[in-house]
Amino acid sequence: MMESHHFRKVDKVVLLVIDGMDCVNLTMAHTPVMDGLHGKTAVGVAHTEVLGAGAAITPIAHGMMGTGYNVIAHRPGYQATGRPYDYHGSPVETIGEVAREAGMTTAAVGKNEAAIVLGGSDQVDLRRLEMDGIDGGDHRILAQEVLQVLKKMDCGILVANYSAVDMMAHRRDVSLLIESVERADAIVAKLLASVDLEKTLFVITADHGTNPFTGNHNTAPTPICLITGQITGRQNLGVVHNLEIAPTITAALGLRRPAQALGRDLLPLALGKEREYSYHIKLEEQLEELYRLDQPRHVQQHI
Repeated sequence: MMESHHFRKVDKVVLLVIDGMDCVNLTMAHTPVMDGLHGKTAVGVAHTEVLGAGAAITPIAHGMMGTGYNVIAHRPGYQATGRPYDYHGSPVETIGEVAREAGMTTAAVGKNEAAIVLGGSDQVDLRRLEMDGIDGGDHRILAQEVLQVLKKMDCGILVANYSAVDMMAHRRDVSLLIESVERADAIVAKLLASVDLEKTLFVITADHGTNPFTGNHNTAPTPICLITGQITGRQNLGVVHNLEIAPTITAALGLRRPAQALGRDLLPLALGKEREYSYHIKLEEQLEELYRLDQPRHVQQHI
């Protein structure tokens, strides 16, 4: 265990969302980098349940990672930006708004949903998405695009979405699913070899799982992996929630939390702080109250 649980703020955070990769999909593949066998890594299991999401689980889950709050969001495209709203139709502040307020750069790469985390496709400073002609399912292209965009950033947040795992699971092709998960691990390896880990935090996670035997999305737990030079060895985050990604990212950059964010900053756990198991009761109480107050409503007209 480390002597200090204080995290020194970094210049950049890279959030890599591996679309559709639940914990089962991960464990079917050989992923030494994400498994953290080489140190500087904290790993855990994240709850990603999204009540009433239906077919919209992907954009909603991305919105939750950016706001720390239960939101509704539509996939960015010609008629929607993907801006997160609450279930009453009011915009919810994201880590993107917080970062831009502080003069930092925000960037989205890969599958269009990456922009939702940062406030929408019309809000980010740098954008290399599918809507711009980028193939979010090609691991080589995605890694190259991420590195090129990072070079343009002095400080800020880059969100990337790798879509191949989800696509292969929808096709119900288990062998290609496994291959895609291993290619995701190769993306992480490429990025880690090309950045200064003392000044960068990587958050690798998934928005939801996709069952390769049914071809359908699920709400199975997803892996979460934090990688930075300040972590010693392989730390255990335990069971967390994807809502906690937002406050973790803002804490790493020394920023305030999004206005409605729930959950913890996970960085003290990544540095070896003992977990307070009673915290899960507190978070569940907060979520229960949130779901009670924010019953789903149709807010198409707001998006």
